[in-house]
Amino acid sequence: MKSTLATLERLTDSVSLFAANVAAMILLFLVAITCIDVVGRYIFNSPLVGTVEMVEISMGAITFFSFPLMFSRHDHIIVDLIPHFKRGYLGWITSIVFLAVTFYIALKLGSRVFDYATRALEDGDVTEYLNIPRYPVVGFITAMIFTAAAISLLKLLVVLTNPGNSVESVVEENLGSNSIEEAES
Repeated sequence: MKSTLATLERLTDSVSLFAANVAAMILLFLVAITCIDVVGRYIFNSPLVGTVEMVEISMGAITFFSFPLMFSRHDHIIVDLIPHFKRGYLGWITSIVFLAVTFYIALKLGSRVFDYATRALEDGDVTEYLNIPRYPVVGFITAMIFTAAAISLLKLLVVLTNPGNSVESVVEENLGSNSIEEAES
């Protein structure tokens, strides 16, 4: 069971890195269109048409394409009000509860966004100026949300198979073992 989970973790890490690289390319595109728009607007007095739409789409895509890596590496924003909840069996139980809640919320969010994607496809919804169809963008966002939910479920299973260890300690162990494996190869 643990070897299967370790294999799945490596697979999800690869998928997460791919999605993060896509987010980085979208960010590069965002920088390029912003520069083109600024130069066109202030030097040539001719702004790039549809920049606002492309920026809106790009910002949403960057955010949601970053979800899988954030969930995989457990890089959520964390406020440690009571650090005792991170240690021992109390940390383990807390990790289980938070991962279960995260999985449920990601599933509900993905379900709602999927409904929007299907409505956009059925209605032929397009952006206002450039007539870009919305369903492919929202479909990819939906896929990233469901990927993040699957990663949360996998992390939950990993934590359940390591009693007494919180998700932070399991992630640190896995990241440490991955860097050791990379150094050996």
